[in-house]
Amino acid sequence: MLSGSIWFSIVIIIALILRYYYVRFYKMLEADRGKLLLQCCSRCPDILTEDAIQHLPRVVKRWLTHSGILNKAFSGSVHLCQQGEMRTGNNGKWMPVKAEQWFSTTVPGFLWTAAINMLPLLHLAGKDSYINGKGHMLISFLSTIPVVNAKGPEIDQGSMIRYLAEMVWFPYATVSDQIRWEEVDELTARATITYGGISASALFRFNEEGDFISLTAKRYYAAKGRSTLEDWLVETEPGAYRTFEGIRVPDRLQVTWLLKSGRFTWFLLKVTDIKYHENRQYQLAKSPRHEYL
Repeated sequence: MLSGSIWFSIVIIIALILRYYYVRFYKMLEADRGKLLLQCCSRCPDILTEDAIQHLPRVVKRWLTHSGILNKAFSGSVHLCQQGEMRTGNNGKWMPVKAEQWFSTTVPGFLWTAAINMLPLLHLAGKDSYINGKGHMLISFLSTIPVVNAKGPEIDQGSMIRYLAEMVWFPYATVSDQIRWEEVDELTARATITYGGISASALFRFNEEGDFISLTAKRYYAAKGRSTLEDWLVETEPGAYRTFEGIRVPDRLQVTWLLKSGRFTWFLLKVTDIKYHENRQYQLAKSPRHEYL
């Protein structure tokens, strides 16, 4: 039998180890945020005029005009807040998610941080980043114990696709030097992003008014220890449009894998706030739940 003092010592050691990994996780987020902000300041974006978008497909020009971005100045960064639900399988339990995200719009990049509530008092802390052409996905139990830590070319490709999809929240980034557009038909255009030595493409579909309605792309799906290229779909929900700081964007999206085994919708999200012009320095909260949660 272990004495009470030994048990107490074991508990203290475990608590110190967990605290170490907890602090390391949030220091890593702060470091990533700093790198992203430096990337945002690499150059100032131009004010978009009608002349500046004349080379784009007609449906893309209609989208940009309808969104209200023309003849306005924006900083090189975007900050937004989300809430939603996530699950790991078609029969899995939907878990509440609250997240915060930063984007670089002059050079492609983002940092997404989230708290995923599994059960009362039990949560996953997640981060997904794309900085300097490299993607990194990290999910930790209680912000301490890594359960997913993924890097490499497949993650880089997936991060590029994610960036393309999330440009619907800051449409002025569509004229980036790293993105090329091709008309497919009257309501569809293909965007190809090339950065960091690799390329990725996605199909954007719009309605006749010029609102974005869906995106499809090939993206790596990891399951049972292997990754395969699968169809990835992002769709707006009916009536899912809202104006933030004068910009019309979809505020409700659902994310789906179109697998050979069937359709798997795994993430439902709602954007609760977007800042395009705010200059204050955002600080990540020192807890599993960020300041706004």
